Amino acid sequence: MDPGLQQALTRVAPSQDTAMQVPAGPVASHLGTTSRGYFYFTTTALALCLVFAVATIMMLVVQKTDSIPNPPGKVPLKGGNCSEDISCILEKAPFKKSWAYLQVSKHINKSKLSWNKDGIVHGVRYQDGNLVIQFPGWYVIICQLQFLVRCPEHSVDLKLELLINKDVKKQTLVTVCESGAQTKNIYQNLSQFLLEHLQVNTTISVKVDKFQYVDTNTFPLENVLSIFLYSSSD
Repeated sequence: MDPGLQQALTRVAPSQDTAMQVPAGPVASHLGTTSRGYFYFTTTALALCLVFAVATIMMLVVQKTDSIPNPPGKVPLKGGNCSEDISCILEKAPFKKSWAYLQVSKHINKSKLSWNKDGIVHGVRYQDGNLVIQFPGWYVIICQLQFLVRCPEHSVDLKLELLINKDVKKQTLVTVCESGAQTKNIYQNLSQFLLEHLQVNTTISVKVDKFQYVDTNTFPLENVLSIFLYSSSD
């Protein structure tokens, strides 16, 4: 073949490498779009499954709560929101073997608190400021106290202690009136929670360092000690 003609045909015909090359931009863009689409779809599906699961759990909880029968007796103690919530929970709870709900006595003259004897006590004995366990097992213990402090010229430490057989098991400490200047009244709430395995004749009591600041007038029904048997060992 004539060398000139062969050179012309070579210029016109594309090489094999040129024919096989495909721009990477469009393909990469397409793959990226597809990946994002799958990601959005998977995320949406998981979110819907989560919402469905939460809704199912809430329905089961509501059904279980509604299925708890109301006891024949009514709780005589009525207080603020917290007191009503605690007493309501204890009244409707499925545990009935051992529980108590007591309000602090108005006449406090020592660090170890005493409680009104007309409180709710079931399967527990109350004696000299102590709750005495009658059934062994795991008990939930809750105490809440309200304090009213008229600030002196120094700071005041308020401490709440939960005692098991005269041993401190849990305590809460807060300092008020730290400025050192006399200010208006300070209202302070202290609460403590304890889960403890207790044997028969174990005693539960509460101590406060500055018992004179326990407010039995403003919120008399918000100073409470409550326990219930969570899991029996019998």
